[in-house]
Formats: sequence, structure tokens, C-alpha cells
Amino acid sequence: MFERKIDSLCRAMAEHEGWFAPGENGHNLGSRSYRNHNPGNLRSSPFARKIDGNFAVFTNDMIGWNAMQWDIIQKARGNTVTALDGKSTLAELIEVWAPRDDNNNPISYLLDVVARTGFKPTMKLAELLEM
Repeated sequence: MFERKIDSLCRAMAEHEGWFAPGENGHNLGSRSYRNHNPGNLRSSPFARKIDGNFAVFTNDMIGWNAMQWDIIQKARGNTVTALDGKSTLAELIEVWAPRDDNNNPISYLLDVVARTGFKPTMKLAELLEM
């Protein structure tokens, strides 16, 4: 089955972020990101309806997934303050997405995403925009 690279990346990142439904992983309510319809644990987004505890809350899952993709696409196009663009690598994206300053482990995150997608850490973000 054909899956766009951006879809594969978002799915892998959501899984790493802990996106799971009610009843999964022993939690009756599902994960916070699931309840917030925020698979990427975005802190802000122009598509968010509110912020809850420093994380964006979306109206539904589709808007949350689209917001995550939109955010990554904007980074790949160089349209953010992150200094990322199409020449930036997957490893650089993960360092921005899950910074060490927020108590993340970007190396572990990257290795998990690489294992889930088969992408190389050196993959350029421009490749995410290809069909």
C-alpha cells in the first residue's frame, strides 16, 4: 500500500509521542494527546481551538493530524522561525520538535522514528514534500 512519506513520519512521531486511544496501554481515557486530538503534541497551532497545559487542543482528530502535517510541511518549506528548510535533515527536525530543553531525548526519539519508518536520519525534509 502506498503511503506518503509525510504520513509515515507523522504516524511514527505520534506513536512515539504516546498517542493512544481509550482502553489502550491500561488507560481508560486514552493519552492526553489523544484526548486533545493532538497526535504530535504541538504546543501551538493556528488551527488549535485552545491551549491546555501548554499543549494545543484541536476540535477533532482530523484537524490535529492536519495541523501536525502542516507544521512539518511549513518547516520543510522554511516558513517557520526554526531555521529549518528543505535542506534540513530528519535528525534536525527531531531536535527542534523534541528539544532536550523540554526533557526530551532527541536521539532516542530519532532512533524510534527511524525504526518505525525506515527513513535515514540524514533524509532531507524536502523529500517529505515529494509524492
